[in-house]
Amino acid sequence: MSKKIKRVKYFTEEKKAKINPDNKKKYERYLQSNIIKNRDVKETTYKVYRNYMDHFMIYLMEDWENIDLYSEEFMENAIDIMEGYIGFCQDKLHNNKKVINTKISTVSSFYVWSLKRKLIDKHPFDKQLDRMKGANDEQIIASHYLDEEQTSFITEELKTDERYDIQDRLIWGIMLDSANRVGAISKLTLSSLDLDNMLFEGIREKRGKLVEVVFEEDTQHIIEEWLEQRKEMDNLEIDSLLITRYRGEYRPMTKGTIQDRIKRIGHILGIEDFRSHSIRKTTLNQIYQDTGDLSLAASMANHSSVETTRQSYIKPQSKAEIREKIAQLKLQKQQAKENKE
Repeated sequence: MSKKIKRVKYFTEEKKAKINPDNKKKYERYLQSNIIKNRDVKETTYKVYRNYMDHFMIYLMEDWENIDLYSEEFMENAIDIMEGYIGFCQDKLHNNKKVINTKISTVSSFYVWSLKRKLIDKHPFDKQLDRMKGANDEQIIASHYLDEEQTSFITEELKTDERYDIQDRLIWGIMLDSANRVGAISKLTLSSLDLDNMLFEGIREKRGKLVEVVFEEDTQHIIEEWLEQRKEMDNLEIDSLLITRYRGEYRPMTKGTIQDRIKRIGHILGIEDFRSHSIRKTTLNQIYQDTGDLSLAASMANHSSVETTRQSYIKPQSKAEIREKIAQLKLQKQQAKENKE
């Protein structure tokens, strides 16, 4: 009962009124097209779909500044958008896996229809976004918050395991240092690199915002090593930091390829569903744990609200951890009292 109350309160009429009107029109056109074919479920199935699509469009309004459903930016960032939506459903709406899979299907069906109508050139996430198995489980996408021992182990293994190359080390190092999204990492260029100050300048990330991508000294050395290796590559005239070779031609490494490499990095710890978001969560959570300053973590994440950071990027404490902290505080209080006496 409490979850239903929370959901009703969250999706207020005021929020619905702020949804991008063009997005509403696009979905209404899709809905009417389907209702004509099957009017019997207009007030049942399609009413649920409309409600679920409202949830998605409110998420776009809050987290993606009402991005247009057909825009080039949506198509480019679709996987990040949809994975963020899954987190939104988990963390803010407390939906179970079955409901979330239905919500994903609701959005996907809209794009299938749009593709058939030739309103878009491709489905933005159909083959790339995994549907989660085990519909009765509460966990949708595993949140892998790595500890310092685990991150150090990966760093060392990437140096010695021949299955990984220098670009794997680059991806891992930059993402762990910066906590930037994979979209920003895919846009890193040599011309944006300020090696001395250990950052990339003017990188377009979410909603086209220009951000800095920072890195630490160890990663600086890897970049220097990579730049030396690039000098030895024949006919390499490409500004992208991360590259792949296809049919004898070097190209910028895509977000999909970067995600595939990150997934392979997770195999070092035996994690099969490791994602770029796991690295981002690990870094932001560690900043908060080390400093106790949530605003610092939010600034590193390029979040406009600390609540976004708190709800989606800080590891929830178990009752055992809370109990341990309470015990430590009591001990400190007792020690302070004894010192005064």
